[in-house]
Amino acid sequence: MSMEYEITQVDDRIRVTITKEGKEAGSLYFEKAKKGFTNKPLSMGSWSCIDAKIEGLYVHGGEHITPKDMVRKCQDLIREAGY
Repeated sequence: MSMEYEITQVDDRIRVTITKEGKEAGSLYFEKAKKGFTNKPLSMGSWSCIDAKIEGLYVHGGEHITPKDMVRKCQDLIREAGY
């Protein structure tokens, strides 16, 4: 069974909840990247991960999942949802 993703907007942040077989496997929180930057060039207007609780992904998702993969997948889903 594949993982399910639920996107919820809370004020100016977005929460992506990841579940597998009805159990929460992780939550990632995103904020819009700042328009200006000082150290790293970020894609303007993109959503940046500011917090994550993903311990359950390693238990339910297997060892092939990396945090970077999860962030990228969530960012793609947020973009597809029109945020």
